[in-house]
Amino acid sequence: MNKILFFLMITNFYILHLFAYEPTLAMLQTVYSNSNQKFSLRQSHFMCKAYGVISVDELYQESKQNSACKKGIDAFYRQNPRAKYYSARLLKLRQMYHVEFKNNRCIIYAKGLNTLSELLLAQGLAIKKTIFKDEEFNQVFEKAQIEAKENNLGMYKNKIKYKCIAELFAIEQKNP
Repeated sequence: MNKILFFLMITNFYILHLFAYEPTLAMLQTVYSNSNQKFSLRQSHFMCKAYGVISVDELYQESKQNSACKKGIDAFYRQNPRAKYYSARLLKLRQMYHVEFKNNRCIIYAKGLNTLSELLLAQGLAIKKTIFKDEEFNQVFEKAQIEAKENNLGMYKNKIKYKCIAELFAIEQKNP
């Protein structure tokens, strides 16, 4: 009986280690914008864009000069200058972050189990992609976006989403 129990314990130990998952920890080097950061992993550097969302910064870059979208975002940043540097205040340089890679974007766990994308959505600084179909994050992202909309935060305060419909469509067509 003891040999069987010992065998089962050893087998269980090896099976658990076969399926063990080591998170990828990367060091934050630079925060370029709310949705763009530079990380390093060992000796290589890589850029990260927030997963599953379109940030106000991306809308601004995509919009045409003198468009209603660009003017709306300019007005929003004049009224809320701290919003432009939300990620820079949240993320700390030279800090290690758990990073996962999906669809050429990064899932950055910025605050415990909360991802940077989720935090941007909750502040109204990003919009969940309409064609976003990730079962793991869809419900969490949807909840964060609804919370920002109900509390009139970020882009919902200035109705930026509605001024930038064409830009949203263009971004989603380029990067599904």
